[in-house]
Amino acid sequence: MSQRLCETETNMLAIVSKYQEEVNLATTHEHKVADEYARVYAEKEARGRVIGSLHQEATMWMDRFALTLNGSQELL
Repeated sequence: MSQRLCETETNMLAIVSKYQEEVNLATTHEHKVADEYARVYAEKEARGRVIGSLHQEATMWMDRFALTLNGSQELL
């Protein structure tokens, strides 16, 4: 009976060790996914700022062109 309890304990420790390893792998994967999300979000935000800046500059040049076509000497 004592030997059987010892085998059961050994088997249970092996199972716990296996699941602990799986939990560690899942946690590592979760951190990688979170880091990737943060990187992609930061890149998206940066692109949005560049697009906003380009849109603002394009609007300024279109306004200047419209004033020139209308014969106005008053440029912005």
